[in-house]
Amino acid sequence: MTETSNPHQQSPQLKPPRNVNYDLLRCVAMCLVIGVHVVNNYMPVKMTLTGSAETVRFTLFVIFMTCNPLFIMVSGRFNLTFDAGTGRTHQKMLPLRSETSASDTNSKASDGSRQPNQSDSAAISDSSVSMDSATASSFASFRPYLRYYYKRFVSLIFPYLFYAGALGFTAYLVMDHRSLASAATGTLYDLFSGYDDSVYWFVFMLAGFVLATPFMAPMLRAIGRAGAWLLIGLAAAVAAAEQICSLFGYPLTFLSSFPWRGLLFYYLLGYVLEFYPPSVRARRATYIIAPFALAWTVATPVLFPGHPAQVNRTLTVAYAVVVAAIFLFFRYDVHVRSDRARKAIIWLAGYSYTIYLVHSPLSKVAIGRFLPTPTNGIQYAVISVAMFAATFLAALLFAIIADNLLLKPLQRFLRKVRI
Repeated sequence: MTETSNPHQQSPQLKPPRNVNYDLLRCVAMCLVIGVHVVNNYMPVKMTLTGSAETVRFTLFVIFMTCNPLFIMVSGRFNLTFDAGTGRTHQKMLPLRSETSASDTNSKASDGSRQPNQSDSAAISDSSVSMDSATASSFASFRPYLRYYYKRFVSLIFPYLFYAGALGFTAYLVMDHRSLASAATGTLYDLFSGYDDSVYWFVFMLAGFVLATPFMAPMLRAIGRAGAWLLIGLAAAVAAAEQICSLFGYPLTFLSSFPWRGLLFYYLLGYVLEFYPPSVRARRATYIIAPFALAWTVATPVLFPGHPAQVNRTLTVAYAVVVAAIFLFFRYDVHVRSDRARKAIIWLAGYSYTIYLVHSPLSKVAIGRFLPTPTNGIQYAVISVAMFAATFLAALLFAIIADNLLLKPLQRFLRKVRI
C-alpha cells in the first residue's frame, strides 16, 4: 500500500547555511575604519603632506571611508527582515502577510455568534470576556516590537555603553587627571551628546535607523522589487540634484524634507541588493563605472574649491556607486571555498564591532604617542602601515580578552530576560 503525500503539508524548514560573504564584508569594513583613523585623524597631525603624496593620502581616505556605508548596508540587509509576528529578523525575505489582531477576531466572533435564545446576562458575560481578551491581545501585540528593540539594545547599544563608557571614563581619569565627578560628567556627555565630534557618531545614527526598522521592513516587503528600486532611484535622484545645485551655488533646501535621504539610503540599499539583486551585466557595469566615480569624488574639492569631498555623512551618487561596487564584489563575486578560511573569517567578524569601538582610543593612547614623527613621504607611509598593524593587533587582542571575559557573559545574562 503506497502513501500519498499531502502537497499542502509544510515540511520542516532547515536553517539556511551561513553566508560568509557578509562576515567578510564586516571584516573589510573593520579594516577600512582603522585605515580612516590612521590616514585622516592621526597621521596628518604628525606631518602635513603636499602635492602627489597628499593626493595619494586623500584617495586612500576616500576609499577607506566606504567603511561606514558598508557597515550600514550589512545592518540594513539583516535588520530589515524584521517580522512583526515573531519579533525576530530572518536570513531570508518573508512574504508580506495580513495580520489580524486577536481583538478583531474576537469582536467578529461575538458579532455573529449570538443565538436568538441567548439571555442578556450571557451576552453581557461574553462581551466582558471578549473585552478582556482584546485588552490582553493588544498588550501582546507590542511584545514582538519590544523583543526586537531589546535584542538590538543588547547587541548594539550595550557594547557601546560598556566599552566607550569604560574607556572614556578611564581616559578622563588617567590622561586628563579629572576628578571622579568630572570624569563621569564628561563620559556621559560623550556617550549621549557627542554626535558631531565623536568617533562613535556611527552608533548614534545606526540606532535611529534601528528604531525605525519595524516600520520600514513591512513597507519594503509590500512594495516589492519595482517599488524598492523606484525608491532607490528617487533617493539617488534627490541626492544628485542636491549636490549639483550646491556645487554651482544654488542649494535646493526644499529637498531636505525628502525622508529617504542621507545615509538611510545605504540602509535600504543593503536590503535591496540582497533580495532584489541586479543582473550580472549590471554588476559588471557598476565595476567599470566605479573607478571614474572614485576619480570624480577625489577631484570634487579641487574642481570646486570650498566644497569638501562628500564622503562622510552625506550622500552623492558617485560615491554610492563606489560603495555599491565594493559591496556587490564581496557579496556576489568573492567565493570562499576553504573551510579554514570560512572559520577564520567568521571568527574575526565576531570581534569586528568591539574592534570598531576600541581601536580609536587604543591608537591614540597606547600606540600613536610612541611612534616617531616622519620627515618624508616614505617614512610617512611606513609609519602609517606600522600604526595600522599595531592598532589592529592591539584592538583584536583587547576584543578577544574583554569579549570573552566580560561582554559576552553579560550579554548572555541579559538575553535570559524574557519580554
